Order: sequence, then C-alpha cells, then structure tokens
Amino acid sequence: MRFAVLGSLTTIDDDGVAVALGGSKPRSLLAVLLLEPNRTVPLDTVMAVLWGEEPPPTATASLHNHVARLRRSLHDVGGTRLRTMPHGLEIRVGEGELDRDVFERRVRRAQEARNREDWEVVERDAGAALALWRGAPFADVPALAGHPVVTFLQEQRLQALECRFEALLHLDRLDGLAAELGLLVKEHPFRETLHRQLMLVLGRTDRRAEALALFRSLRRSLVEELGVEPGPAVQDAHREVLLRSAAVPNRASPAAPAAGPRPPSTGTPPRLAQLPAPPGEFVGRAEQMAEIRTELESGRSRTALAVISGMPGVGKTGLALHIAEQLRHAFPDGQLYLNLHGATPGVAPLEPADALAVLLHGLGVDARRIPCDVEAASALLRSALAPTRTLLVLDDAASVSQIRPLLPAGAGCAVLLTSRRPLATLGAATHVRLKPLSPRDSALLLERASGRSWAASDAEPVARLVALCGHLPLALQVSAARLRSRRNLPVEKLVERLARQEDRLDHLELEDLSVRRSLMAAHEAFLGSDDPRDGDAAAALVLIGALDLPEYGAPLMATAMDCTERGADRALDRLAEVALLQEVGWGRYAPHDLVRDFARELAGRPGEQARNAEAAERSLRWYQERLAHCAAALRPGTGRAPEHAGGRTGTVFADTAAALAWGDAEAPNLLVLAGSGAHGRLDPTRTLDLINALFPYLHDRGRVQDLERLTRHAITLARSSGNTAAEGRALGHLASAHYSAGRVRQALLLLDEAVELSEHLADDMARMRHLGNRAALLRELNQDADARATLARCLALRPDHLTPGEEAMLLGHQGYVAELTDLRLALSYHLRSRERAREAGSAVIEQVALCNMGRTHLGLGEPARALQSFEEALRVMAADVAHWNAERETRLGQAQALRTLGRLGQAGEVCTALLQEAATRGDSYGRGLAEYEFGHVLRALGDERAALSRWVSALSALEGTDAQVLADLRALTSAPTVAADG
Repeated sequence: MRFAVLGSLTTIDDDGVAVALGGSKPRSLLAVLLLEPNRTVPLDTVMAVLWGEEPPPTATASLHNHVARLRRSLHDVGGTRLRTMPHGLEIRVGEGELDRDVFERRVRRAQEARNREDWEVVERDAGAALALWRGAPFADVPALAGHPVVTFLQEQRLQALECRFEALLHLDRLDGLAAELGLLVKEHPFRETLHRQLMLVLGRTDRRAEALALFRSLRRSLVEELGVEPGPAVQDAHREVLLRSAAVPNRASPAAPAAGPRPPSTGTPPRLAQLPAPPGEFVGRAEQMAEIRTELESGRSRTALAVISGMPGVGKTGLALHIAEQLRHAFPDGQLYLNLHGATPGVAPLEPADALAVLLHGLGVDARRIPCDVEAASALLRSALAPTRTLLVLDDAASVSQIRPLLPAGAGCAVLLTSRRPLATLGAATHVRLKPLSPRDSALLLERASGRSWAASDAEPVARLVALCGHLPLALQVSAARLRSRRNLPVEKLVERLARQEDRLDHLELEDLSVRRSLMAAHEAFLGSDDPRDGDAAAALVLIGALDLPEYGAPLMATAMDCTERGADRALDRLAEVALLQEVGWGRYAPHDLVRDFARELAGRPGEQARNAEAAERSLRWYQERLAHCAAALRPGTGRAPEHAGGRTGTVFADTAAALAWGDAEAPNLLVLAGSGAHGRLDPTRTLDLINALFPYLHDRGRVQDLERLTRHAITLARSSGNTAAEGRALGHLASAHYSAGRVRQALLLLDEAVELSEHLADDMARMRHLGNRAALLRELNQDADARATLARCLALRPDHLTPGEEAMLLGHQGYVAELTDLRLALSYHLRSRERAREAGSAVIEQVALCNMGRTHLGLGEPARALQSFEEALRVMAADVAHWNAERETRLGQAQALRTLGRLGQAGEVCTALLQEAATRGDSYGRGLAEYEFGHVLRALGDERAALSRWVSALSALEGTDAQVLADLRALTSAPTVAADG
C-alpha cells in the first residue's frame, strides 16, 4: 500500500490500483492520521478536523462508522493498519509507503550535497524530490490548509527548488530557468535567494537590463516594506550583472571620472557595436526605409528621432535593425542598442533608471559612478553622447515617460525607436506606422526564409498560406521555419493546419518564435496595469473574441461591457493605441485576423463562458432592437413601430438619414449575424426576424447581392423550421431583389408563391401587399389585362383602415397600372400617393411617387414638368436618404427629360454620374439602362460611333434581364446605317 499526500490525497493498493476512500469524512480521517503516521493521534484532534471545534452529539458514533468504512477501503480486515488506541487512533505506515517521507529524505540529501558543492548530486536528488510534488499537500482536505505540517512541506519544496536552481547555475544549464524562476519570484516577492538566482540567470543569458530591473524592484520592496537592504548574496549577484554589463566594448578608461566617460590619452577607442544581427531575410518596406534614413542622415541642429510603431509581430525590430545596419557609416562613433521590454512576455518594462545604467555601462562609465537619480543619470548620458555621432536603437518602448530620460540632445546623434504605441508626444519628425506586408512581399519573404522555390502550381497554396499568416512577418517566419526544417512538408498540408481556426496559433509557434506569446504580452500588460482604462481594454479584447464580429464601435462595445459609451470608446482607443485594433473608419475598429484568433482563445478560457454569453446576448438584443427602429424609420407609417425601453413607441433615429447612416456603419456585423443562423449563433426564428428587419436598409441602399443571399438563406431556414409566414415574407423580399436586378419574370414567380402562402395562412394584409407588387410587375411586362385583374384582387382585400404609408403604396400601384391606359388618371394617383407619403413621413415612398410623376409627364409629352418632378425627387434624396431603385430611375428620367429639352451637355453629365454610381454599387442592370440613355444623348450630339459603343455595352449588361429597352437595343445595335458609319 502507498500513500501520496503531496497534492490531493491518493492511496494505491499493492496492485497499483487507486483506492476509493468513500467520501469526504473517511478522506479527512485518513489525512489527519497521515500527518503523524505511526503515532497515536488524540480523538479530540481527529474530531476537530472532521467536524470543527464543536462536534455534534453523534460525532463519536459517526467516527466509529467512518473508521470501519476506512478499514474496508484499505482492506484492513484485522485492524492491523488502522489501529484503535486507548486515547486515539493510529495508522501504521511502512518504509517507503508515504511519499512525504521519501520527499523529505531526498531534500535532506540534496542539502547535504549542496554543502559539499557536489552539484550533480544536488541536481539529481532535488529533482527526484520535486518529481514527487503534485501540488499543495492534502489539497483536497480543506480543514488542513495552513496546518504546520503542510506549511513545513511547502517550505521544504522551496528549499528543494533553490537547491536545484543553484546546481543548474553552477552546471551552466540555464535553459528555461528564467521563466520558472520568474513565476516563483512573483509568488514570493521577499525571498532573496530566488531573486538572486533569477538575477544571475538573466545576467548570464544576455538579459542584463532585466536583471538590473529585478534588483531595483527587490530593493524597493525590502526597503519600503521591511526597512532593510538586500543581503550580501544578492548584492554580489548585482555586482556580477554590472560587471557583465560593463564588459561591452567602450570608449572610456576604467578610471573615468564621475563627470562622464573620458577618452583615453593614446590610441583609438574601440567602436561601439551593440546592434544584434539584423534579420537574415528582409523584404519590402522600401518607402519606409527611405523616409527613416532621410531623417536620421540629414544635417540638423538637434538629435534626429524616428519612431516605428505597429502591432505585435509586424516587423518593427527587424526594420529598425535593417536600417541601423545600413547606417553604420553615418555614425562613426558606433551604435548603442537597448531592449526596453515594453511588451516582452513575463518581463516588466525596463525602468528609466535601469535603462540609463545599461546605456552608461555601454559607454564605459564605472558602475559605481552611475547616479541613482534618474535626472542626474540622464544628464550624464547626454554629456557622454554630446561630442559623438552615435546611433541609439531603443527597441520595444513601453511609454513616453520611459523614453524621455534616454534621449541625447547633441546634433550628431540619432535615435531609432520601436514601440507598439505611436508615442506621439515625443515629437518625432518621422513616424512610421507599420502595416502587414503586401501579398507579394509576404510570398517573397516566405520563399526566401524557407529556402524553397515556388513553381507555378504553388501560387495558389502559397497565396492561401500567406493570407492565413495575416501577411504578418512573425507568422510568416514561423511558417517558413517549419517548411525549412521539414523539407517533405507540402505547403498544402501546412495550409490545411492553419486553416483550422482553433489550431492556428498552435502552428504559428516554434521554439522562440510565437505569435501567441507576442499577443499575450500586450494582454498581460493591460491586466497588470493600475490604470482602469487598461483593465477595460483587456476586458474589451476578451469580448471581441466572444462576439467575433467584423467591426466594433463604442455603442456596441458599451452594450457588451455593460458600461457607458465613453468608457467603451476609451477601451477601444487603448487597444488601437497598442495596435491590437486598427481604426477602419471614424469610431470603427477591426482586429487583425491573428489578433481575432487570439481574442477567441481568451474568450474560450474556462470561467469566461457564462460572462461572455451574457455579453453576447445583450449585444444581439441591442442589434435586434436597433435594427427594428432602423426599419421603422425607413418605412414609417407602414406598420407598428417598435417600442423603446420604457414602453414608448417610435424610433431612436432622428430621421431617415440617421437610420441609413447607422445601417452603413453596422452593415458588416448585421450581414454576419443575419447569415449565421445555420451555424448556431442565432436560432432560426431570430435569424428570420433579423433578415426581415434588415430588408428595408439593404433594399434602399441597392445592395442586391446581399439581399439575394440573405433572402435565399431566410427561405431555407423558414422551410426547414416550418415558418410559413416568414417564408412568405422572404419570397416577397427575394422578388424585390430580382426586380431590382431587372429579372421581372423570376420575381413574378416568387410573388405567386408568396400569394399562395398568404392565402394558406389567411393573411389578407400580406396577400394584399404581394398582389399589389405583382400587379406592378405585370405592368412592367406590359401585360395590361393581367395587371388590372391582379390589382382588382389586391384592392378587394383593402381593409377599412390603412396607415398613410400603406395607402401611399396602394395608390402608387394603382397609378403605375393606370399608366398603360390613362396617363392623366395615373398622374392623379401618383400625386395622391406623394401626399400620403409625406403624411406618413416616408421619404422613400415620396421619392417613388415623384419619380412616377416625372415618368408620367414624359409619357404625356411634358418634359419640363417631368424635369421638375425628377429634380424635386432628387431634393428629397439629397439628405443621403435615397432609395437606390428610385434614384436610379429618377436620374434616368432626368437625363431623358434634359435630352428631350435639348440640354444635351447636362444630360450627358447625369448619365456619367449614374454610370459611376452603378459601377460602385455593382449594379449591372442600372449600368445597362444608363448606357442605353447615354447612347441616345450621344446620337443627339451627332456622335453615332460613340452611341453605338454605348448601346453595345448596354445590350451586354441587360441580356438575361426583362428590361423594356432590350428590343430597341437589339434594333439599334444591328441597324445597317449605324453599323456602317465610320
């Protein structure tokens, strides 16, 4: 039988099978006896552990039961192991059966070997002892927390760790020690031995600045908290680090006076050359290099300063070292280099005093003569650099306050500074904000760093690979290293691995290169900051991963964080400041793809899910409510407006323009949410509601492709969930999208389905709307009889009371159908439709009515009055509230009216502007109609060749649609008189 107490209490029988102890009380009973094995434990002590200081009256009887149960678990039938003594209980434990005994014996042997400096034995025995440690002793017995035995064992572990670290220091086996010691130093801020060992490890692994910072931090804590200075061993370690720092090639004699470094009396001083090796493979950045070199090399009356900032892994240090290497000739007194650790995982940013000490050591100043005061040390640095031409490369700065004391003032020096933050208040003449590489440069870097050559067949997988790396140099270097080290790894296989979102950051980590660690440093810096804004920024980054949307603004983030918009804006701004977010528009932010992956990881950590789910639900409700108000603002008077919090009805938007502006800003996120129902983000019902509410915005902005995609998705969801009403709405919306694209017959078929569904549901209002739209489509196809018959069916369903907006739409349908037979009657309908639209406050329906009035005037041969109607419609649209279909038709009508009036120059300008707008929106149908009208304008100007070219282009764009001008276009493009011209 074996007993393990160094961690949770575990018992293993002779066959190696874990013994089930049968509940918390038997477990606590065994634990209290194992505190003192082979000794009698008084009953009072046992009772206190099991029941506290006041055991219940039944405690004695219960204890007998627990003893009996524990004996059965231990197979102790005769009671030879768990013995009942006159005044207590005793458990018999043999040699080697208790891990605690083995642990203590190993620790003693390690300490004895340390005393005789037998470091191999120290490392072996301390390592063997620590291998037994699984966690806090008796971890699953809360009553023993803080027990003297537990405290003693924890102290023994620390002594074993110190023995092992000391052995590894003497054996020069330092790999991984800094990280392990760094965690322990944080846990034990006053334990000088651990601090001393970490200082030595850092100093011996070229991290002297961190070692000096650690000493300062320990000294400050000891003096402020305990009123004592660090002990002799720590002081000796500090001196060793300083000596290593001073060993950098210098330009001063060892006996330099306190006033600063003094040049030697004879000979040429060694040239400072502290720059690390620049990146072996470097591509791109030619424009940025030229800008920085111009600043650093130009003549001036002060120190030149250039700042390179950007997101983690974007190549700031690589660019700085590459430039510094090119500038060696311009700075004959050499280069100083210092890593300020503004974003090094697990390392605090270097304090100005420590940074000054390292720089002055590099210049040859005796360590004993460096002032402790920051201002004095800064003045000494300026004095030392004043007569020189020296380049300082200050890498990874944390803040402006960290940098200012390090800046020289002489005209001969230059400073090249890298930071994740822009450090705008430093007043640098040149500031380069690095972005990821271009796809071409990314592929070139991957090729050079991997040592491979790409064939033509590799182009597609390479392009996919660099895109999955986010065109980020650090990620590209990791992928290149994998390809170089595994010559048989196909690019396609690496692409497959990176394509798995949940594993991507794992595959972008290799040895000392890690995208995840680089990003984690920024997040941990926020968490460790005392600034509340940084805490909010850290929380916002987690929520960005939880929401997982394309863009973020303050209103959305305030909802997710349950805070004010001002607080959310500050959090987003802080994330943008350290380049974890990119500002894609005023007040709109988006993360880089790999930052997005990292944020998802943060959001998925244990303990975060419930809080993140609540934030996501708040955000979704916010979108649903806002979108409902947006739809109500775009279609006022056509139905019941959504309610505000508090029960008021109406809209949260001041006008239609505000609603459209909100839709423009949030469209990327809304499209993702509306299209995600099949993937579980929203259930089908909420997705269908969202798509329905999104229709007015997409329709009015002319986003036909998005409209088609979402309405098809809605139809599929509605059918799979049996939601017939939603299916009918979606069919009507898809019909509208087809109509906008000129596919009238397809739209008509969809409306027939929608009418049938509304009849099945006995929804007369829905059927009335579908029939009204159907009548308008039939009129578009010049099917007069069917149009009038359908309109009659529509009007027969009209209820006694309609909202002004609904009445305006019906009047519009009546006028449109009447245009086939009686233009004056049609004009009266359109005029009344406009009046009702204004009464409803619907700019959209008013635009349509005015456009229809203009078209009718053209039909009546009244181009001047037509032009007035079209221009009035455009005035309604002027406040960025244009309905794209109406705007397109209005501008076509305006061009036609101007052409008829002989104002051909203006007509051509209208056509040109319309063509540009249609191209921007990807509206090939609108482009075709504009080309058709432009051709007529050009013919009227006498340019038959240009007219034919426009008509050929129009025919190409309109083929496959039901455009009314198709027949005329075919005739125009095949007419012999036109074709023969020229």
